[in-house]
This record gives sequence, C-alpha cells and structure tokens, in this order.
Amino acid sequence: MLRAGMVERFKKAMPVLKEMVKDFEWLQDEFDPKTATEEERAYAKHLMMLGCNSFDEADWRLTRMFKAVGKTGYLVRNSTGRFEIDGTDIEFTCGSSCEVYAPYFSDEDGLMTWIPTTIEYDKDYYFTARSKMPVEGALVQVKG
Repeated sequence: MLRAGMVERFKKAMPVLKEMVKDFEWLQDEFDPKTATEEERAYAKHLMMLGCNSFDEADWRLTRMFKAVGKTGYLVRNSTGRFEIDGTDIEFTCGSSCEVYAPYFSDEDGLMTWIPTTIEYDKDYYFTARSKMPVEGALVQVKG
C-alpha cells in the first residue's frame, strides 16, 4: 500500500515543479553572473548543481503518470516495419513513449505492472525500460 496522501502530494507539487523547471531554464539561458551579487551567484551555482534535468524529468514523468489512458492494445509490426497498436493508427517510432505491461521486478516474482518506457531502434525495436523484452505482441498503453 502507498503511504497515505502520497499521490495527492505529488499532484499538488506539479504546478510548483513546472515553475521550477522554468526557473532552471531561465538560469541556463538568461542568468548573467557578471551582473549578479555574490550571494545570487552562490544560489545559482547551488541550484544548477541540483540538476535542472532532474526537475525536467520529474515534471515530464509526473505529467505523464497522471494523464488518462488513451489506447491500450498489443503491438504488431505494420507494413512499414514499425510497430503499432493492433487495430489502431497509433504507430511507434524511435522515442515514442508508452507504458508496457511487464513484470514489476522479474519474470519470476509474478507481479505485473505498467512500466513507463520509450521505444527505440538499434537493428530492431526495443523498450528502453525492458530492452530484452520482445516488442512484438507486448501489451502497451498510451496516455493523453
């Protein structure tokens, strides 16, 4: 069981997180250390070391996590050699995101869940979250 109120706290944090992502973008693009005070430079340095990419990633993942499921189905290879959800026009190319229904830890534990992933290509298509899992026939869902 999840900790009480956990999901609600993350939902409430999303608007603040989005503003923090904008702040990091401003620091990267517009902050001028030459016109800043020593204290401002110290804050900027500390904030940048937090890792703007981490906040951007968290914002992206939380936004995706709370979106409604759009389509669910099994992946089949289409006539162009790409994968699509069977019976739909939803085609996956490199970088396409979805959630794949896969073992939580390992095949042996028997616990299944939706795992966020992208589909990439290197000689053939694979899931970034489960690179050894076959793409053909996998149950996936897309959100939004």
